[in-house]
Amino acid sequence: MKTVTDTALVVLGVLILSVLPGGAVELKLKWQPGKRYVFENTSDSSAKMPLPGQGMIETKGRLALRVHNDVSAHEKGVKVGHSYASVKMRQEMQGLVMEYDSADPSKGGGLLGPVLQPLTETRFAAIYDKKGQLVETEGLDEVQGAGQLGMGKAELEAMARQSAQFLPDKEVKPGDSWKVEVDLPMGAIGGKVTINYTLKLEEITKQEGREVARISILGKMKEADANKGEEVLKTEITGATGTMLFDIELGQPLEIATTIALETGLPAGIPQAEGAPGKMPLKSISMQKLIGVEDLKESASESKGESKPKPGTESAVPGESKEQKRARRRERKAKRKAEKAQP
Repeated sequence: MKTVTDTALVVLGVLILSVLPGGAVELKLKWQPGKRYVFENTSDSSAKMPLPGQGMIETKGRLALRVHNDVSAHEKGVKVGHSYASVKMRQEMQGLVMEYDSADPSKGGGLLGPVLQPLTETRFAAIYDKKGQLVETEGLDEVQGAGQLGMGKAELEAMARQSAQFLPDKEVKPGDSWKVEVDLPMGAIGGKVTINYTLKLEEITKQEGREVARISILGKMKEADANKGEEVLKTEITGATGTMLFDIELGQPLEIATTIALETGLPAGIPQAEGAPGKMPLKSISMQKLIGVEDLKESASESKGESKPKPGTESAVPGESKEQKRARRRERKAKRKAEKAQP
């Protein structure tokens, strides 16, 4: 009887251990030389502003970027070259719609064209050390990004830093949390704000046989320095939340989703004209997704400075459906067709 009881306790112990959170894991950003990591970044923004005699003016915008990250060896670790394979934007205000699509000649002009076209020609690089931390950037001083739309030098560098900044510089297990401080450039609004984020490893799940960490993100605005210089506009973060799915073996975020709500207006103490708008609420919903990992063609890299994937060498990425893969292929074909059609 005792033997049966002991055996039952052992089995029960194994079952309990199988459902308890696992041991510590290393959430480290990894880049493999000779690979191209393709990300899609989308940002949806909305703002409401009361104008005298016109009521509430609402604007909506959506910016979508297909980003190529080409990796090569570097004496400090790896060098990741950033370029934009496609740039799309749609903006609406009071019934007026403006669109830009780098792959569609019919949507390449208008008011957005001169602002966004330089982004398609932007090239810069980020250097990461062997721990996966960004140590420096190259070429950002020459960047002619769309600063008016919040895609200038400061914003591009912030995008390059985000993935590494959100990861802990230590091993963690489910339930552990860590804190990071992230500067948020404000583009046309001017200046920048700093967000203190708390990230927590909620769980480690299996997706298509791979270990994926699910991380929650919660942030609040850091108190501004009292000795800070003159402010043109005062910006307050009223909420910052998000989630990240991180492929532990691949060493890359499969998805980072963040929502930031803020208000901007004139600093306290500055008189406003009668009827002038007060604080303007804004909301930004951003999503970064890993679309694919491809092999680089070395000859193209050496001769043109920009490499392309070899046909048929596209790697499957956890979470990508067949429909998404077909959509990417259709988009590439459409882009090639549009480029041939241009005079």
